[in-house]
Amino acid sequence: MQTQRLSEDDLCRAFAEKVADSEDFKNWILSRTKFAAGRFSSRLLKQEQALARPRVLPDRWWRHWFWRITELEKEHETDVLLWFADDAEGLRFVLHVELKLGSKLTAGQAASYAPRARHVLKYEKRLPHQDFATVFIAPTKTILASGADSDLFDAVISLEEVGVFIQDFARATTQATPPATKGA
Repeated sequence: MQTQRLSEDDLCRAFAEKVADSEDFKNWILSRTKFAAGRFSSRLLKQEQALARPRVLPDRWWRHWFWRITELEKEHETDVLLWFADDAEGLRFVLHVELKLGSKLTAGQAASYAPRARHVLKYEKRLPHQDFATVFIAPTKTILASGADSDLFDAVISLEEVGVFIQDFARATTQATPPATKGA
């Protein structure tokens, strides 16, 4: 029996829901970011995030947040957006997550994440926050092939590492096709 091939969107959903449902996973993800110190006092604002976009189905609270950013000259989206509150510090922050399964980053994609996150920090009134981090999740081969582009993210996590927590990620590592290396 052949199993269904997973899409990036399937993995994005599994990732967001695992952060929402597992305190251990949420803490592990935050431990990989600059918010590590506050990981135990931080909580995901899933319900608030769902209510921030009333025209979007509640089960898509995490999915494809779009912004038109003048300096980038086009509309950009974030695969997974996670809004947190660190109650001990009185801090709200957002993780902007780019997830790749078998494809490589497109031209300018990595470079657009920090400007987009700064734009959202400054102008997004539905999700008020004081800080952000950008996160790149991909198979190890994709991360290595991305070279300096992966360094443009605040945190880089391999699909294989996430696979320890989420079975679909472990399964996806066997189906991911390595991207062509630069210059190939």
